[in-house]
Amino acid sequence: MNDNNINVLLNNYCNRREFVKDTLTGISTVAFGSFMLVNQSGCSEGSPTAPINNSDETITVDLSSSENSALAMIGGTLALGANVLDSKGILLYRQSDTNVLAFSRNCTHNGCTIGSFQNGTSACPCHGSQFNTSGSVVNGPAVNPLSQYSATITGNIVTITT
Repeated sequence: MNDNNINVLLNNYCNRREFVKDTLTGISTVAFGSFMLVNQSGCSEGSPTAPINNSDETITVDLSSSENSALAMIGGTLALGANVLDSKGILLYRQSDTNVLAFSRNCTHNGCTIGSFQNGTSACPCHGSQFNTSGSVVNGPAVNPLSQYSATITGNIVTITT
């Protein structure tokens, strides 16, 4: 090597502090960019995780059981966990003596599992969408109503099908 090349190398060195600062800045930029990419794709209005829909399956709910007693009264609600009809669970609302409405707990915005009905609405814990006891959106970001299942009452038994 000649003296010119050695002088260029010696004059362009990076001290430890600059090296650490530049390295951490680069890592932070990559980490923040990755976070934003994942976060933005998670909030997109795509098709949420679809519930399981097995057309040959049914679920029965015994209203005489103490765990289901809230549904025995008109206006009563019940939240079922994951089951053979829906991987997110089912929300039930007793509309009248002869009618029960059954909805998927799968939020139509981003596929999160919504909670039970409280004061006539059910809320999604992920982004705050709210649905009423008819399954309609009352507060976004969701724009589509909840998926509904067929439900019938015979005596003290509610039968839910797709």
